[in-house]
Formats: sequence, C-alpha cells, structure tokens
Amino acid sequence: MGIAILNGLLTAQPTTESTTNTPLPASFIATVRSPSSLNALQSQFHSHLTTTLTIRPSTDNHLAISSANTIILACDPTDIPSLLNDPETRSALCSPTPTPKLLISIAAGWTVSSLRNLLSNPQNLYVVRALPNICATISQSITAIELPSVELQANAETRVPEGLISLTEGIFSKIGRTVQVRPDQMDTFTVLGGSTPAFLAVFVEALVDGGVAMGLGREEARVTVAQVLRGTGDLLLGGEHPALLKERGTSPGGCTMGGLCVLEEGGFRGLVGRAVREGVMVAEGMGRGVGLVNGTGRK
Repeated sequence: MGIAILNGLLTAQPTTESTTNTPLPASFIATVRSPSSLNALQSQFHSHLTTTLTIRPSTDNHLAISSANTIILACDPTDIPSLLNDPETRSALCSPTPTPKLLISIAAGWTVSSLRNLLSNPQNLYVVRALPNICATISQSITAIELPSVELQANAETRVPEGLISLTEGIFSKIGRTVQVRPDQMDTFTVLGGSTPAFLAVFVEALVDGGVAMGLGREEARVTVAQVLRGTGDLLLGGEHPALLKERGTSPGGCTMGGLCVLEEGGFRGLVGRAVREGVMVAEGMGRGVGLVNGTGRK
C-alpha cells in the first residue's frame, strides 16, 4: 500500500477533483526492509531518484523521520509495536521540534488513541488515521480520513489543525476518492471500504461460473462481468439510486426478475447485510486486541 501511495504522489493523475488547495509535499523519503524491495523501488521510480525521491533501508527510519514533516505509517499492523518502541524511532517522532510532525497511519485495527498510548501520548506529534483500500494500486481507492475525536480536539496540545486534515485529504485524493468519517464509524468503513472488494470478487466468481455453466467462455464471462461492475459503479457515483437502477433493469416476466427472485429466495440481501455486520464486529475486536476472531482458534 505504501508503494501505491508513493506512486500516486509521484506519478498518478488524481482520479477526482481535490476538495483542498493545501500544498502537497514536494520531496519524499521511502524506507524499506529488504534489499529486494530497495531494488524494486529504485527500478520503478528511477526517474525520480535524482529529483524528488530518496530510498533508504529501514535501519534509517529515524533519519528519514527526522528529515520529514509528514510521516505515513504504512507497515504491517503487526509490526507497529516493534517499530514504534524502537528508541531511535520514538525519539525522532516525539522529540520537540519547532513545528510538530504529522503521523498518518493506514494500519488497520490501530486507533489514534492506541498509537498515541504506544508513544506515551506525545505532545509534539499530530496523529491522523486514514484507511485506503486495495484499489489504491490503480488510483481508484476510497479512503476514509478519520476526523479527530472530541477529546483530542478539546485539548490545545493535541488538537489537530484543520490544515493537516486538508493535507491528509489531499495526499489520498491522489489515489482515488476520500471521505471524512468519525472515529466511531471507522470499523464500519473498514468493512464497506476495505472488505467489499473481496465480497465483490466472490460474487464475480459466482457470476462467471454461472456464465461458464451456460456455455460462455471463462475469459469472456470475466470481462463481461468486470465491465458491468465498472459501468454500474459509474452510474451509482453519478447519483443513480440502487433501487431505481434495479427497477430500470427489470421487466415483467423477464430474465432479470427471474434471477432476482432466486437471490431473494436464498436470502441474498440479508446474508450480505449479515456479512457486513460480522465484519464490523471483527474489526472492533481487532481494535481491542482480540485475537482468533470468528471462532477460528477456539479450543
């Protein structure tokens, strides 16, 4: 995900009109853990290496942080404790500076409060949570920007300036659309924004298999369904109500109505709603540090 964000900032044209005029960073430092990742980034972004981009090993995290005003925390969520407990990293993030740094976290399950607690509630660091999805790899993400909690905003020392929220929104508008949500809505967005690509992929597989069963080639079926999803998404983003879209596509006694009846008889609508609710419950458990969700590890 970090590479997708970097690519958006360096090369991609924004897919939507940005709602902010806040200037974006003009130079970037990327840190990577392995030599293979270092070589891959140098190859992918070679044209930027002498101008706007520096790539360093993760052993230089503290140097990169010290040189930056805005830091994007894009590591695996399970690596965050070891990363932020590293003395040099903590010092680079939390030591007093003339201008407080902005830490943007995209780690699922890590709330702003949990990150601040891990860093012993620094007074010289602003923390904002953002959550893009897998479609960031083609600059078509939907990214939630978490609005600071009332408690943080009530404290003059932890209050996140509006300009930094605008900066965060501007960064992620380079890889798709953004939406601002309250902290208590982030778990729901985690599922609707982050899990829906996987939900849709299962539905697409089922549609393709049905088409193949009735004689269509698999590749033709896949392209057909994918294009239908793209077109339907554009209609919905254009303001089309899903219920009216469904009504426009059905006729009395027609094949679409027949197929919809089978879905409804099978409880499709309720099953999808239940999947969303279950996903949100799991996301809430992750935020509380609950392991082995969905009963997968019960004794």
